[in-house]
Amino acid sequence: MEELIELLKESAEVYKQFLELEYKKYDIVIKNDVISLDDIVSKEQVVFLKMRGLEQKREKLIVSFGMNGKTFKEIIDNQDEDENLLSEYQKLKSIISEVKKISSLCKTLIEVRLHRLDKAMSQLGESENTYTNKEIKNGSAKSLIISKKI
Repeated sequence: MEELIELLKESAEVYKQFLELEYKKYDIVIKNDVISLDDIVSKEQVVFLKMRGLEQKREKLIVSFGMNGKTFKEIIDNQDEDENLLSEYQKLKSIISEVKKISSLCKTLIEVRLHRLDKAMSQLGESENTYTNKEIKNGSAKSLIISKKI
């Protein structure tokens, strides 16, 4: 189980890196800094590759334990007595929860910005050429942006 604990620690570090990038992205979106946003997205792609590598490592480790197809949670539930394992799992779970929250906020901000852009482009008469991928039916355009109240 020591290998699993190390994998959880490694995963937590990668998700912490991603969380930092998400907070930076949130600030950048608020400031409308498109150039910095492009840089952050490039850095996120590197972290995604690390995440993919860790996921493959997890899958191999789980197969070697004979627990193919099980999640971290399911494995940890079978190892009740290992407090280190549970502790590292809780840390990772907490970080992932925070990542989900800030990612959702970023998504909402970006959707609001795109909606404003869509509206401005429509007012300029560019309704069919906007960034929002409009679906045109019977001569009227339907925006595919999801509206959210903030």
